[in-house]
Amino acid sequence: MAEAEFRYKDSTLEIYISGEIDHHSAFEIKDTIDGQLLYYNPKTAIMNFEKVSFMDSSGIGLILARYKFAQNCGTNLYVQGLNAQTQRVLALAGIKTIKEITTGDI
Repeated sequence: MAEAEFRYKDSTLEIYISGEIDHHSAFEIKDTIDGQLLYYNPKTAIMNFEKVSFMDSSGIGLILARYKFAQNCGTNLYVQGLNAQTQRVLALAGIKTIKEITTGDI
């Protein structure tokens, strides 16, 4: 089960995701993330995956849909803290080409 924790400061919304991201949990947290993006309307949002222990293709959908949603809101979305397993899943999907996905600091 994945969970999302939020911190907002200086026009940046930090989204800390933890746990396992599968179809069920991705569906549950997507609305929460979108709601926070709409509420704060940040210039920048950072999805941090350091505490994600497992992610299947539903995680890819979660990232891509939040990326597009953030763009439509005028927010720059960055993804960071990917472990080796999540990096492999994203690379297999061809998502590593999005420049906003990073393993380091923003």
